[in-house]
Amino acid sequence: MDLPPSLTGYAVPGHGIAPAEHLVEAPGFWPAYYLPVFDEFVAEPELFGADSADVDEAMSDLHCAEETWPAFRIPLAGGHVLWIVHRNFPGEAGTDYLVTHPDWDRHMDLASLDGHFSGPGLSWPELLAVAESAPAEAEGVRDPDLRLLLLLPAFGDADTPEAEAVERIAGALRAVGVAGEAASEVAEKLLDHQFWDPPTWTVPGAGPLSGGTSGPGVLPVCDGAWSPRTVQLGRGISAAQARALAAALTGQPVAR
Repeated sequence: MDLPPSLTGYAVPGHGIAPAEHLVEAPGFWPAYYLPVFDEFVAEPELFGADSADVDEAMSDLHCAEETWPAFRIPLAGGHVLWIVHRNFPGEAGTDYLVTHPDWDRHMDLASLDGHFSGPGLSWPELLAVAESAPAEAEGVRDPDLRLLLLLPAFGDADTPEAEAVERIAGALRAVGVAGEAASEVAEKLLDHQFWDPPTWTVPGAGPLSGGTSGPGVLPVCDGAWSPRTVQLGRGISAAQARALAAALTGQPVAR
């Protein structure tokens, strides 16, 4: 597979990137996927309808593939793609959440889960908007529940409506096999991020707005100490491209 131009220099020589969306069907996938942030699920694989052998196999596929790094593509509007890359470089392993576009010279960083973590990269309204807005016939993960669950580790928002969030996340968990009675408990755990406290999101020039609601063409920023989103994304791209990125992440129409 040909990578976007903006990712050609991301993987160091000798290490490639390959789509791995098929792995989400593996029985032990979710405990293994959430390991960097929610490691307690590895010890409770039965919550996800798996056993320890299933988790060990999924861990090997996700976190031990050093020559070709597994990646999940979340297609967005306007040709943008949000990549989730398991950067299995010895001594520098981690999970990176990146946005690319065919016209960009460089990718945009949203979040990284490793020893030098950064994030969050998405507010609650953005998480919902991205989960629900897969372009028709785009390559990558298009199911809203899978998109939501894959992006949860990159999310953080002090204004998240907790009851609504638990209900939405629990519904997605039930869709991937978590038993109904356990889904809400797992959802509550998934909202408690181990790397950062939930920040407040605001729209530049507009003052604080609950949850990061924005007008067309404007991306919210946050006050998180470790987040790339403390400033507007869009460095190195044109104003029109920045407006298109804002639309892709917020579900708003592209501002003209």
